[in-house]
Amino acid sequence: MCAHFIMIPKDELERIIADIQIRLNTERHSNVTESYQGAFPKSNVSIVVPDMGGLEIREMQWGYPASWQKEVVFNIKMETALAPKQNMWSESIQNRRCLVPSFGFYEMHMKDTHLSPKTGKPIKDKYYFKMPDSDIVWMAGVFEDEHFSVMTTAPNQWVEKIHPRMPVVLRPDDIDVWLYGEYATMTDRSRIQLESHKAAG
Repeated sequence: MCAHFIMIPKDELERIIADIQIRLNTERHSNVTESYQGAFPKSNVSIVVPDMGGLEIREMQWGYPASWQKEVVFNIKMETALAPKQNMWSESIQNRRCLVPSFGFYEMHMKDTHLSPKTGKPIKDKYYFKMPDSDIVWMAGVFEDEHFSVMTTAPNQWVEKIHPRMPVVLRPDDIDVWLYGEYATMTDRSRIQLESHKAAG
């Protein structure tokens, strides 16, 4: 899953968070496009963390450093983090859950390809996913120090034909549960409706 999503600028995110803290909901934004800045592993991103009963915006790097590999770990399987046996994600999911806000995320198709205009070689088709009834796509995440990773789960019916994993997408009424409640229930995203289209490039 997801090695690319569209970031929400910090000033817009501050307004959205203020609205969530009042009504735990988000208003629609006009003219949202994919022309906003994209986030990739190792990008610095504004995310949302719980703080003294409220919500705080912090800038963190996307991806946990991992001693066993050169690249950061930017996605974490929810099933692994929730496993009874202790693992490197156990403490983070128990104590440091966060929200990763976006306007939408990308997934590469499992099989379909096209020729790269730069190299002429086949590359996988990329699809852009967003919510049909909200301009904001909240993704569940965890953080440690100044790094965060996105939680992933089994794909639902809108993603499974494209990719074998999907981010743990949260509706506005899931936010409180993910941050403060029975967060393990967020593994099942089968009812989270998404819409998608093939992206350029």
